[in-house]
Amino acid sequence: MQIFTLILAIAIIVATLHMMAPDHWVPLIVVAERVGMPRRRVYGMAGFLGILHAGTSATVALLVLFVGVVLIHGYVSDLNAASIVLLIAVGIYFAVTGYREREAEVMPDRISTGTLLSVSIFPDFALIPILLSAVSLSSLEIGIIILAFALASAASLMVMIYGLSLGFSRAIQKMPPRYVDYIISAILWLTALFIFFVEYK
Repeated sequence: MQIFTLILAIAIIVATLHMMAPDHWVPLIVVAERVGMPRRRVYGMAGFLGILHAGTSATVALLVLFVGVVLIHGYVSDLNAASIVLLIAVGIYFAVTGYREREAEVMPDRISTGTLLSVSIFPDFALIPILLSAVSLSSLEIGIIILAFALASAASLMVMIYGLSLGFSRAIQKMPPRYVDYIISAILWLTALFIFFVEYK
């Protein structure tokens, strides 16, 4: 139960933080302005994109989980070790991505509408080690984690769009995107540390 609660919380936190990154809400704002989308439709689109993003993330993560179980023949201890390594590796990926974003400029006005929206649903690789860490849990618990990730993604993007429309999200809007990546990196590394001490103490 301790591991389930931790992984569920991490999935919700990562989904929420990740959808606050500009590469998820900027495309929707730009497309909405281009086509004159009504505000209610923008909120609905935000929820839909959040669900699609979670769906692609869960599909990739479940595929990796299935391959991991088949290749390692279901040995939980080996998969726990693999999940720790993946948590650290994906954490490094987010840290490096954040570092590279320091001087990157996004010019959405030059990008097509389809490309802009496809960026919003690109899978989040942070879910892969999170689900791999849940390999010792039941199918129901893994399903709950995926559902929570999807709902948190959709809700976070909807709240972000709503906050932007009211001017409440200006602080987040001004925050460099790399900070979100650094926070996600730290969360993944702390999760790896926790699982290590729980499983190998």
